[in-house]
Amino acid sequence: MVNIKQHPINIGHQAGKIKHLFPDSSVSFGANTLTWKYSLQPTPMSITYDVKLVYQLNQDPNVFITSPKLKFAEGKKALPHVYDTDKQWLCLYYRKAREWNSTMLLVDTVIPWTVEWLFFYEIWSVTGTWNGGGIIHGNKK
Repeated sequence: MVNIKQHPINIGHQAGKIKHLFPDSSVSFGANTLTWKYSLQPTPMSITYDVKLVYQLNQDPNVFITSPKLKFAEGKKALPHVYDTDKQWLCLYYRKAREWNSTMLLVDTVIPWTVEWLFFYEIWSVTGTWNGGGIIHGNKK
């Protein structure tokens, strides 16, 4: 069996792919970091969410909803599938299982996962039931 070592996709390539697909977005990057800001709308009936993605090479990307402040479903005290409710820091995949790694394009993985998370958030905000799957984990307030 041949073991082929895959190399991380460099920050410039990640930024170029994002800018190609989202030309109106804000992309800033340096040698090892990338920040993307954009307004996403998960469905034509949805509101628009301002999103910030922060990625440092060879580390897990982090996605935050910067506006609007996400509301809780009736009777809930925290957002589902987030690392931090106050920061609106989304949990998009199971990091311990390495479902994402630096050989993957952000535009093919993390960005669509963000849209999907927002779609399931909208359902949760009305029903109180999270239909987006995932591993149950503790949230910070």
